[in-house]
Amino acid sequence: MKKLKELKGQNGKIIVYDDYIELSKKTILGFLLEFGHLGVRRYYFKDIDGIEYKTPTKISNGYIKVLTAGSVETSAKVGLFMSSKESLKDQNTIVLRAFTKKFRRKSDSLYELIMDKYSKSKNETSIENNTIKKSLSIPDVIKKLSDLKDQGILTDEEFQSKKKDLLNKM
Repeated sequence: MKKLKELKGQNGKIIVYDDYIELSKKTILGFLLEFGHLGVRRYYFKDIDGIEYKTPTKISNGYIKVLTAGSVETSAKVGLFMSSKESLKDQNTIVLRAFTKKFRRKSDSLYELIMDKYSKSKNETSIENNTIKKSLSIPDVIKKLSDLKDQGILTDEEFQSKKKDLLNKM
């Protein structure tokens, strides 16, 4: 899988791929906060429930936090010159600090890419679900409409109209 973008934060780095995000704690502070564990967590866009983002500035930390079902919720508290230990240790959060405008632009750009990939994955999931619902063939649908007509739910005119519409789509 090709790496699209990467951004190093204070407690780890974020790596964006086509289908997923990796939060890596393979940094010095990540190593220290994780007590020597250099873990990498992978989040597929289709499984993500949401993304929290606070833009970093020169005087205030920001963060990117991945929200998923079943993860333990911690408060990502970031502020002037520092962040809470909980947010630095949070496995779903990467704390960001923009010492330059260039880093802030990179952070914003990374967030936009993540949100674009996240939105597309949710649309694809929605389309897949609709396709499953529409997987009946036209003759199957006509048969179901006929059953509805026989049950008195549809009038003969409604049935003929729907049948004509479906046959025109073939």
